[in-house]
Amino acid sequence: MTTMNALVMQSGKIHLQTVATPKPGPGQVLVRSLACGICGSDLHLTRHTSEVFGLYRTMGVMTDAQDDDTGIMLGHEFCAEVIDYGPDTERVIVPGTRVTAVPILLSRDNAGIGVTPGLYGAYSEYFILDEALLLRVPEHVPTEAAAITEPLAVGLHAVNRSGIQPGDVALVAGCGPIGLSVMAALRRRGIETIVASDIQREKFAVARRFGATHVSVPDGGYEMALATELAAGCRLVIFECVGMHTLIDDFIKRAPPGATLVVTGVHTADSQVNYAFATVKELDVVFSYYYTPEEFAECLTALGEGHIDWQVFLTARVGIDGVDDAFTLLSQPNDHIKVLVEPWRRGPLTPMR
Repeated sequence: MTTMNALVMQSGKIHLQTVATPKPGPGQVLVRSLACGICGSDLHLTRHTSEVFGLYRTMGVMTDAQDDDTGIMLGHEFCAEVIDYGPDTERVIVPGTRVTAVPILLSRDNAGIGVTPGLYGAYSEYFILDEALLLRVPEHVPTEAAAITEPLAVGLHAVNRSGIQPGDVALVAGCGPIGLSVMAALRRRGIETIVASDIQREKFAVARRFGATHVSVPDGGYEMALATELAAGCRLVIFECVGMHTLIDDFIKRAPPGATLVVTGVHTADSQVNYAFATVKELDVVFSYYYTPEEFAECLTALGEGHIDWQVFLTARVGIDGVDDAFTLLSQPNDHIKVLVEPWRRGPLTPMR
């Protein structure tokens, strides 16, 4: 086990490589990846590498010496199996136990797993976690279900950031994994009116199963008109879950007075926004990113208690050698919600339902 298969994103392409198996350091754990979801941020990083790396350099995540050809081992939505421990660990969780965790390394200055150069990601056969963040996966929770804990936590954090209260109305723009995760969190919060919007009507059935009470295509601004009508006398909270930066200005212009806009999509391009509309309408604009360990654990508990219809969330699985083709498919209009990478095997993308 001195070498392993790993997927590396480099120059906008996915490469299958043989690399050295990582060794856990102090406080760290070596885990074997069982399943890892393909995230929209992975696709964004692949399509907009130069933009993201420019942001990384500004933030100090990368140095100026690291050019746009720098590789990243992707993968941050995972269920894994404990293999071995590094020094200075308590070793409470026995090897062979399935776990998941917030995908950061406290031991590496909170570096993000699967998004930071120099770290192993969960698309690889093996990667490193911090022992302090490990969460046991309940025995009755399937591996596939545990792997969607991370996107569920993104949705929960966005809802918590919004300050939405019972009686408010929610408009969720985008019925992909994050939009569905937002709906699931809103439903658990007791929000009775949830409008789901997407250009693909075929996603509406799944949106209803995740809590949407109304559905609408965005053509002609109908979704905002519907949500505004439903929110008459109440606050409207808009969740942007599409990842198109032009929507921020668009929603600010179309939102009713007193509304809240929560931006959850990943935006790395420069964007033009006319804030006068937000000012005169006294809008609240909130940006949401990641989640807390407590929110992450809450989502794993929700899965364990059967509150998440996770089976309809997952649409396909793919072996480690089929990920490049899967990225090509997912970068185009498609019917998939969440595709799982299984790094321990080979094989093309296969529908799960």
